[in-house]
Amino acid sequence: MKQIRKRFTYANVMSSIAVFLILGGATAFAASKIGTKQLKANSVTTGKIKKNAVTTGKIKNGAVTGSKVKLSTLGTVPNSAATDVIKTSKGTLAGGQQATVFEDGPIKLIVKCETFEVTKLAAHAYIESSSTGTVFTSWQDGSKELGPTTPEEERELNNPNWGSASSGPFSYDSASDVGVSATATSGQSFTAFVALAAEKDSNTCWYWTNATILG
Repeated sequence: MKQIRKRFTYANVMSSIAVFLILGGATAFAASKIGTKQLKANSVTTGKIKKNAVTTGKIKNGAVTGSKVKLSTLGTVPNSAATDVIKTSKGTLAGGQQATVFEDGPIKLIVKCETFEVTKLAAHAYIESSSTGTVFTSWQDGSKELGPTTPEEERELNNPNWGSASSGPFSYDSASDVGVSATATSGQSFTAFVALAAEKDSNTCWYWTNATILG
């Protein structure tokens, strides 16, 4: 014991304390001074971040932009007044053909390329619903009781005489002439515009649709 005590000189003790303070101080310095500039690029990976450690309050405003978001990680964004869903379609039909150009729940918009007034070819738009009680308005027809038994002549969205009937060369109706708004009893609601054209010489019809789903 005497030999051990002889070895604990003032210099020994002070040296030990100095080492302890240096090591402890270095740890404290590292903890308080290491910032983003001292970190190597890509050194902090997803696997090294504790779950739920990065909260909304810790993200700088404007730091996460659209280019930094992986789209596949996003869920479905619900419809609202600010996030209305817009659907478009376009196509070509031969005489005698028809196509569903838009569909929302039980409601469909149909375009037919059909003979009109015996000598003309017309692009003719219609609305139909498999659910009774659908409400719709358009430039041509409207109803508070549209359903599966509603006659075709009460479901027209345009009158081919406006311009989409051709007796030879190209003829068309603009989208502003063929507009429709509809709401089904199940809650589906939309507005849509359909541009139409026909050319009897080539036995061809065209359509262009732009619809906004509201609910």
